[in-house]
Amino acid sequence: MVELRHFRAVVAIAEEGNLTRAAERLGIQQPPLTRMLRSCEEAMGVQLFERHAKGMRLTAAGRSMLKGAYDILDRVDETVEDVRRVVRGESGELSVGFTNSAMCHPSLPAVLGHFRESWPDVTLSLTEGNSSQLLGALRDDLVDVAFVRASIPDVSDVMVELILEEPMVVAVPRAHPLALNPPAEGLRLADLENEDFILYQSQYNNGLYKTIVDACLGAGFMPNIRQKGPQLMAALSLVAGGLGISVVPHSMQQHHAGQITYIPLSSRTALTAPVYLVYRSVRMTGAKLYFIHQARQMWTRQFGVSKAAS
Repeated sequence: MVELRHFRAVVAIAEEGNLTRAAERLGIQQPPLTRMLRSCEEAMGVQLFERHAKGMRLTAAGRSMLKGAYDILDRVDETVEDVRRVVRGESGELSVGFTNSAMCHPSLPAVLGHFRESWPDVTLSLTEGNSSQLLGALRDDLVDVAFVRASIPDVSDVMVELILEEPMVVAVPRAHPLALNPPAEGLRLADLENEDFILYQSQYNNGLYKTIVDACLGAGFMPNIRQKGPQLMAALSLVAGGLGISVVPHSMQQHHAGQITYIPLSSRTALTAPVYLVYRSVRMTGAKLYFIHQARQMWTRQFGVSKAAS
């Protein structure tokens, strides 16, 4: 059976023209090299070299073998380098998961665009889902990193980083009295006590749903939740249809702009919507590390300080 070491031996002998020098080049003694050459010739049933006074000379079969050896060894070197580039994160694929509402924040598409420019040989694969689905994909190695709105439960080797927060606004149908006469100083949550709420039900009881309900309870009332949308976009569609109001992240204001009026909350109402970056602390390639670094830069742009220092 012809092995890779036989190809390396043929190349060394052909280029050196001498068994002793070829053996030194390969880091072995001459007798093992002689046996290696003999086993290669016996496996192929041909003579690759002729001995002459000045050393070793290729036969016609040997010249054909040498050409193929160069091609094979080049392919091996290329394959090894390709594997190393994948490990370094210079090529391959990076899978990014996101919830629909998280991707609505303009910083996240900007991070994807910047990464594509900086790492053109890395293919970006995008996956949309809710927080529960993305956590499962992360643990099954189907997703490398993910952006979610709800902080996920404490899970071994899964890292959760808060990368930005944004204010929340009240979404009301365009014909709603609040839309026709919004308070100049912004809405207080108490102003919404008698309204029908349409909220997004998170898979975990610590997302935007819980944030809004807890804030309303703090304002002295339990919100009248008329509908629970499967996601924020669905909740906004119900608001646009006149079924009630909702409280959503500021970056969602681009949706249903002709049917919904978005009203700021008063400065005393400290309601914010977070975006978390989640990833497993394994297989930290160069591309993955760079992507995480870029996501952290959103925190710096949002708050003017580095996350590590806060």
